[in-house]
This record gives sequence, C-alpha cells and structure tokens, in this order.
Amino acid sequence: MVKGLVSVIVAAYNAEHLLPRCLDSLLRQTYREMEIIIINDASTDGTQKIIDDYVSKDLRIVPLLMEKNSGAPAARNYGMKHSRGEFLTMVDADDEIAPDTIELTVKEFIDNPEIDFVTFRMIFVYPEDGRWEPFKTNPQVPELMTGEEACYWSILYDYAPNGMSRSPLEQSMPAEAEYGQHSDETVTHLVLLKARRVKLGKGEYYYYQMSSSVTHVVSPERFDVLDARMLLRKRLQESGVGEHVIRRLDTRRWREFFDMCHFYWFNKSQFSNEEQRKIFQRLKQAYDSFSCRDLPLSTVLKPRFMMLPTFRMFYLQLSLMFKLGLIHK
Repeated sequence: MVKGLVSVIVAAYNAEHLLPRCLDSLLRQTYREMEIIIINDASTDGTQKIIDDYVSKDLRIVPLLMEKNSGAPAARNYGMKHSRGEFLTMVDADDEIAPDTIELTVKEFIDNPEIDFVTFRMIFVYPEDGRWEPFKTNPQVPELMTGEEACYWSILYDYAPNGMSRSPLEQSMPAEAEYGQHSDETVTHLVLLKARRVKLGKGEYYYYQMSSSVTHVVSPERFDVLDARMLLRKRLQESGVGEHVIRRLDTRRWREFFDMCHFYWFNKSQFSNEEQRKIFQRLKQAYDSFSCRDLPLSTVLKPRFMMLPTFRMFYLQLSLMFKLGLIHK
C-alpha cells in the first residue's frame, strides 16, 4: 500500500462514447497522487482503443482486461486486487467528478485519522433534458457518524452513501459480484457498518441518469433486488447490528417488493411463460420472508389492502386494486 495514493477503480463495458468524459474528469483532479485503474470488461466496441489512447497520455492510468464479460462487480473486484492506494474509490464509466473532489476528500482523511469513509455530494444529471439535481440529504443525518449510524441512515437513502474509503476497509468485504447488479450498493452498506467513523464530504460526484440503464428496462434482472436485499439482511444479522437497522431494512424491502409486484403486473405480457413462473416464485419467496408483527405497518402498508395467508391471495388482491386504479406505485 502506497501512503497518500488514491486508487480510482473504473469498470468499462462498451463505453467508447462515455468513457472519455469520465477519464477527463479524473485527469483534471487537483490531487495528483492517483492511480486510475480501468478494467475493460471484454468490450466489443472501441473501448480498448479509448483506453490505449489515454494510457499514452498519462502514466497514472493502469489498464486491465477481462478475458470474458463478467459484469461490473467482478470487474471492480479484479481492479481492487491490483490497487496499491491508501485510499480507494470507484467511479462509473458514464459518470464524472468535480476537479477538487479527490483533494477535498483526502483532506478529510488526513485531518481526521479516525475516519474510514468520506461520502461524496451526489448530483443527479439528466443529459436528455439538461437537468442537474443535488441529492437531498435528510437534515437529521449527522455530519459525523459511527459505522452503525451510517449504515442505518443509508438503508433508506437519507444521504447518498457513495464515496471514498481507506483501502483495507473496502478490501475486507466479501466479493462484490455475489450480489448481482445491486452489488455496489449492497457492499457499500456493509463497508459503512465496519467503518470507525463516516463523514459527509463536500466533493461532488455527477451521477448520469441514462434511460438505457438496466434499472429503466423491462427484464427479469429487475427482480434481482429481492435476492440482494435478503442477502444484505443475512449479512447484517451476522454482523450483529441492532434490531433497529434490520427493521429499517425490512421497511425498504417491503417497499421494493411492492414496487416489483406492480412492475410485474404492469409488464407481465412482456415475459415468457417460464419467466413469469420464475418471477412469481421469487415474489412469493420475498413475501414469505416478511412478518406482520415486525413491519411498521402504518408506514409500509397501503390503507386499502392487508397481508394475507398466502402470496397468491395477496397478489390477487393487489391485481384487483391495480386494475381498478385504487393503488399506484
């Protein structure tokens, strides 16, 4: 580990049109002690040529190549194995950060040796209509938190939990890839939990909202969130967190489960019969994991329906409400 060095991990797949914007923002950083590890996840477009061009411009760029396309989580893990920095952060290939983001964040670590994680200020960017919207942090969130406090507040996104960590903290986490497309967020909750202190930082991260994102398309992968949250719940319980953290996660799981029921009902015709069978089974498994006694029903259950003995009965109830327009997502 090289003291003072920041390792920036960038996983790229078919990103030839977006990657230059990301890399330019990293090369403009006022903090110079960086290694920029770019992992080409077996792209089939001109991504590798873009990487080669930037490598020739700046020796801080470290190119890596995956033999086969394995997804961003696996690519990030591969990049972390090659990182040498005292500090570690990840930037998506289609995003960018402000020129002083790294410098402001490293300063927080230097000024506060007990801090293990510093967040970025997230700005949502909507390129299709030119909107920029800062993430709205809940004013109740403390500027400086313990790891469990940071995990608790991150569950329902009372603040944006992306940022930079001391490298040993991130590298001690389980392989990110096991959580699927929701892995980066899931692991972040666990990283926050293990931190001694977490600080809300000032460096800006520009998070581009693209309509082609997997979170905006109709696909069975949309339901991976159900499994990811269950696995997160298991990991949190194994870590011995307070019951208030588990209850908060269950509140979120219920809301996401309800949204997935609505998404399935609305898009059912776009799935094959086999996909419908598998999705219904995944929804059932999620439903069976909830307990009426443990859920804060006044905040998560809509007033027009109730939990029923079986998921099939519950889903029929929901379907009727959706069809009549009595319940909206």
